[in-house]
Amino acid sequence: MNCPCQSGKDFAACCGRFISHRHHAENAELLMRSRYSAYVLNNMGYIEETWHPDFRPANLFSNPQLHWIRLDIIDVKEQGDQATVEFEARLLDKGKINALHEKSHFVYEQGRWLYTQGDMITPTFKPWKPSKNETCPCGSGLKFKRCCAKLMT
Repeated sequence: MNCPCQSGKDFAACCGRFISHRHHAENAELLMRSRYSAYVLNNMGYIEETWHPDFRPANLFSNPQLHWIRLDIIDVKEQGDQATVEFEARLLDKGKINALHEKSHFVYEQGRWLYTQGDMITPTFKPWKPSKNETCPCGSGLKFKRCCAKLMT
């Protein structure tokens, strides 16, 4: 299975090794990618475990109506035990493609990177409803009707 984070690697060799708890992410970008993959897979346990306890909300919830379809890393800055990862993630919600743009903040504590909080940024991507014959925005190269449109059923 290709990794949902769009690294081009196999899931087990990419984010799967973190989500399965075999390894901790070596840097903030890898943690960001694995957290995105966990959202795709609806693995809220991993999201909770990688969220710094001082910043984690009391109740985490997932929305099964959302289907995450693409992650674009825009910028990564690491300085000592702190880092930021700016990303834009595309999602399919009620037949429309939307985007979430965030600058996420991370800290390195006790031998592992943890997410603290994020600053929302207005997405550059404009919401749209793809026609069935358009190329799918997830980057698969397939037509939308043969790819992510199947998620809507």
